[in-house]
Amino acid sequence: MQTKTPFKIGNATSQQYIGGREESRSGTELRIPLSFSNTIEIKINHVFFRGKEAQSALDTLENEKVLVVKMPNDLIESSEAINLKLKFDEAVISYNENGETKYAKVQGIKQKQPLIYKSAPKN
Repeated sequence: MQTKTPFKIGNATSQQYIGGREESRSGTELRIPLSFSNTIEIKINHVFFRGKEAQSALDTLENEKVLVVKMPNDLIESSEAINLKLKFDEAVISYNENGETKYAKVQGIKQKQPLIYKSAPKN
């Protein structure tokens, strides 16, 4: 686990989402704001959160780089994630820096109210 990273981790949030239709999925979305201090080539690999491991995407939301991770409820648990023994409000980011895999812990993830999508109107 790295204590110094080439990026600063902002205030992360998680939010459950519940699809309004039978074929819609439900799960948790994790958002981790990141600010990069220099131009070192960084590649985000995976994020470990609540016993699961998922791919992530770095998006720009409101002029801020945010790591967005969608973890559907049917995503199977990861033994590597379980072995990290993270608290409910913690996650770990796996990333490559100069060809070397490193890990950074995210703490104090704030749980937001669930997002419940309405079902489509019936005709």
